[in-house]
Amino acid sequence: MSKLLKHKFNSTIESKLVGTRLNTFISEFLSNSGHFLILKNLSDVALYGWQTYITDPTEYLLIGAMVIQTFYLSKPGASRFFGNLIGVSIYTLIDLPVDGAEFLQNPSHFVFWAFSLAIAALQSIRYHWKPTLERWTIPLESVVRMLMLLGFYLVVSIGINPNQQDNLPLLQKFSSAATHKYLVASLFLVGLLLGFQRLQIIIQQRQLQETAGLLRNLAEWGMGSHAVNTAVNNPEGLEFQQCNRAILFMDIRGFTSWCEQTEPKIVASVLNSYYQHVEPAAAHSQPLRITLTADEIMAIYATPEQAVTAAQVMQKAAVEILSPYGIGAGCAVHCGTVVEGLFGGEEARTYTVIGDVVNTAKRLEGATPAGEITISDAVYRRLDCKLTVKPRVAIALKGKAEMLTAWQLVPLIIS
Repeated sequence: MSKLLKHKFNSTIESKLVGTRLNTFISEFLSNSGHFLILKNLSDVALYGWQTYITDPTEYLLIGAMVIQTFYLSKPGASRFFGNLIGVSIYTLIDLPVDGAEFLQNPSHFVFWAFSLAIAALQSIRYHWKPTLERWTIPLESVVRMLMLLGFYLVVSIGINPNQQDNLPLLQKFSSAATHKYLVASLFLVGLLLGFQRLQIIIQQRQLQETAGLLRNLAEWGMGSHAVNTAVNNPEGLEFQQCNRAILFMDIRGFTSWCEQTEPKIVASVLNSYYQHVEPAAAHSQPLRITLTADEIMAIYATPEQAVTAAQVMQKAAVEILSPYGIGAGCAVHCGTVVEGLFGGEEARTYTVIGDVVNTAKRLEGATPAGEITISDAVYRRLDCKLTVKPRVAIALKGKAEMLTAWQLVPLIIS
């Protein structure tokens, strides 16, 4: 399948596995950037009151800065070190000229910078420098976040008594009180436990994503990207329904007798090379399903235009691979109404189409010489007779009284 189509089919499934950009934005805010914003704002409210907080423009500046930081960090491949410093840097660059020396004397700004740097360093180690250390950095990062709560608690305590000479005794009293020792120890241990829990969740999530990705690949190989994408986004779309489809068959002529005269290793090598070149050619025209059975290829397309284009490219690839061995493949395209959906029992099901159109397409392919392409009259008329063709002898189909009109598609030079 072409890279563009592969990306289109997988985008929705991928978003379910790893989340959309909006999900990533919300997750980043709730798990990281929002912590700074909430604790900083709560400390300001505790010190100055709601009225001052609401009327202070710098508080809205901080909200905007943290939104910018969240937006950047939610992008794939973002620098975790510089990204975690966006909010505090924007806030400092704009508020410092306004407050002057008072900005540097505000302990909340020191705490803001200190913990921003600590989180930035830990996440840089985890995401960029030493990802193998995540078993240590994730719990440690959780501890730092809990201690950030303690840091802003001290900011509020110092702010209640703004005289600088009283700060040292206040800190000494804080560190000696049994209740505060309990608070520090509790925050540390709870942070550690939450960190190990977070680590466990990340490991399990990664394992689930890897397993889901493997199952997705297996499902696409067995059922096709169209069926997998439909099953994820619109399961009702796989119920039995009548629809117009173009069916393409390609089969190697004289393959059985050739196999009897050729070494098995050569047969396997040629057949594998045949699939490796012809299947991408079929996938380029965006099929709904490609099925490989022995030396036969069946492809389902939404339109005859796609199927005919695919047949031309596939035949060119087949000639290049098979002609050196004195063999070739016949190809045919037919279109019409089919029954489409999931067929099978409880243990095994597959997405495919059935009906007279499929049978007719197979009969046309069986009557096509090696190296040639046959299209039905229905395909020829659907394309407004714009194709360059030669009439074929009318083909008799088993169970039908009328002969089938068919056309040989004149090869085009495809670069």
